[in-house]
Amino acid sequence: MKVLLLLFVAVTLSFAQWGGGGGGKTLNDYKKESVSGRDIHVYAPSNLAPKSPLLISCHGMDQDPNYQQENTHWEDVADTAGFVVVYPRGGTGMSTWDITGDKDTKWMVEIIAQMVHEYDIDEKRVYLSGFSMGGMFTYNAMSKIADRIAAFAPTSGTNVMGASKAQRPVPIIHPHGTSDDVLYYNQVESFIKNYRDQFNCPAQAEVQDNYPHQGEKATMYTWGPCDDGVYIKHMKLEGRGHMPSKNEVSDIWNFLKQYSLDGVVATIEVPTDRDSVFNGSFSDSLKLAGWKLNSYGGEGTLKYSDGAAEINVTSVAENAYGVQMIQNGIHYEKGESYKLTFEAYATQARTLEVNVEKDTEPWTSYLGEAKTFDVGTEKKTFEVEFVMNEDTDENGRVSFNAGLFTGSIFIDNVVLTKASDVSGFADRKLELSRERIYSVYDVSGSFVCKLKATRVGDIQVRLNSMNLGKGLYVVRGGPFSRVFSVK
Repeated sequence: MKVLLLLFVAVTLSFAQWGGGGGGKTLNDYKKESVSGRDIHVYAPSNLAPKSPLLISCHGMDQDPNYQQENTHWEDVADTAGFVVVYPRGGTGMSTWDITGDKDTKWMVEIIAQMVHEYDIDEKRVYLSGFSMGGMFTYNAMSKIADRIAAFAPTSGTNVMGASKAQRPVPIIHPHGTSDDVLYYNQVESFIKNYRDQFNCPAQAEVQDNYPHQGEKATMYTWGPCDDGVYIKHMKLEGRGHMPSKNEVSDIWNFLKQYSLDGVVATIEVPTDRDSVFNGSFSDSLKLAGWKLNSYGGEGTLKYSDGAAEINVTSVAENAYGVQMIQNGIHYEKGESYKLTFEAYATQARTLEVNVEKDTEPWTSYLGEAKTFDVGTEKKTFEVEFVMNEDTDENGRVSFNAGLFTGSIFIDNVVLTKASDVSGFADRKLELSRERIYSVYDVSGSFVCKLKATRVGDIQVRLNSMNLGKGLYVVRGGPFSRVFSVK
């Protein structure tokens, strides 16, 4: 009862101290549904792929889905990463969660079943998170439905009243503020240790001081690998009170997404020191793999949209690079000539700045200076040619700088070509007819087989005919390295 009273008091404190997340989508952008007579609010990104993950985010006591959404904005991550978000509403009365029994965990199973039916989500990649009492419920769910939830992210909530033994070794990430005056920080260490002991985790944590965290001072503690290869993480947030925040949703997602009920999910390997752009066609199986968004004074999002990358600038910057989509890991050879081509169009006419440059300070431009292109509402192909006059760079990048105009711009079919790859051979016909041997690897880097192909365009056909399992494969041969999808 003392815990429940403290949580009730915390509601007033949380609203006064934190308030809404500001800007962006609201719960009105979510679809309201009913599961067994109780409300849930669902957000599914456009162009959601089949068998995408599901994340369920539970509010605190005497709060509601609106408050949880205002302060976490999970849709911002879901748009880029491609997963479904559900904000469920707690029980009647004080909007509480069953943190000792199985009433609400059974309801979670019903929610999952409905999402599978409506959105074809991957049942093996369902994740549960919650704030305060929602975090306490998340811990309780580890003891009840860990066979249905792949990984857990309780925030500012310790299950002081529920079962303390997990159903199986589960991945856990637990953010908690040091100034939490409801569920006090001094109980976190012993509570997490209970699970570390259950899962036979290493006694000593890997400690990352000054963990980068949206302006807040944070320390990340990591224990693992534990039984079944799981990890436990604790994010210590200096000075944070008892409040949810969108600051850590990306950190939470980057941890959760590594796991399925089958174990660790194989990650897409982006080759480094390569001579070509990786995933320049924004394959449906790769989406935005290899690309990321940087913001320096502006604000925006990057998401996969109809087979292209969509940069949506919501707040302009002083410079075009204030919102930029980049890819690094590219090898630029001194004295070599290159051509960069890409397709682009926008929701309204605007300019786009493109650069080929060093990936670290002083960010030397290998074009001499960034090039500016006029982009209209119709898709058009653009190109820029240059000679690499600087010293060889094994980790250069290409950047698309869009920070001077609000609205969306779409990028597709980004190709970097070396002149020596298309000209300068004594007998080009002989070169084109020469059969090459390529090595095939799965996305975890394990060798699969070798294949022979005369043209790069033949590789996909050969892979499809080799009775390989469905999935992504990295094909390498000399400087060539590319990811292919076998369906």
